[in-house]
Amino acid sequence: MPTPTIEEYLEAIYTMAGEGRVVIGARLAESLAVSPPTVTSTVQRMRRDGLVAVSGEKEIRLTEKGEQAVEQLLRRHRLAERLLVDVLGLPWFDVHEDACRLEHAISSRVEERLAAFLGEPGTCPHGNPIPGHTGSTSEIPLPEAQPQTNLVLRRVAKRAESETGLLRYLDEHGLRPGVSLVIQEQAPFNGPVVVRTNGRDVALSREIAALLYCEVS
Repeated sequence: MPTPTIEEYLEAIYTMAGEGRVVIGARLAESLAVSPPTVTSTVQRMRRDGLVAVSGEKEIRLTEKGEQAVEQLLRRHRLAERLLVDVLGLPWFDVHEDACRLEHAISSRVEERLAAFLGEPGTCPHGNPIPGHTGSTSEIPLPEAQPQTNLVLRRVAKRAESETGLLRYLDEHGLRPGVSLVIQEQAPFNGPVVVRTNGRDVALSREIAALLYCEVS
């Protein structure tokens, strides 16, 4: 099994690539808040273990082995989150850390039974697809949606799942996966995005709004 550090790198590469971003050492260092030399050393170890490949342009890509490893990890993590929320009743915005601990105790047999027990869920409580299921291809970041269009909030970006304070704020303002909303205003010059949900207006910075993925309803 990969070490916790390698798992963190695998998840970061998987997430960045899934968002259409080219993964290079500098961006990975920024995402993980570590130094570039640390990234170089770790990526070399991952390359030696067959988890990643590095192109001539220094782009870092997961190999088939690396992708299988991270998808297994994410599947168990997201099933653990569903267990914590759907069965134990914990709040969706505060289960990431507990799921990180539980995922390492889930064997292949338990994973299979857990998925069946939960009804083969397609997403985690944050709305991100559980590996083995395909996410929607029509989702767009909230700032890219047109004002006065009926939308459904589908998910919060993977990179924000551990931001409990942010998720709590969204929850307190009615912004959770599955809710309907409408953009009331997009202020110019990188100003806030104002959305209406359940009859109340919520102003979000562009940075926060970009973490919310929606679909036209």
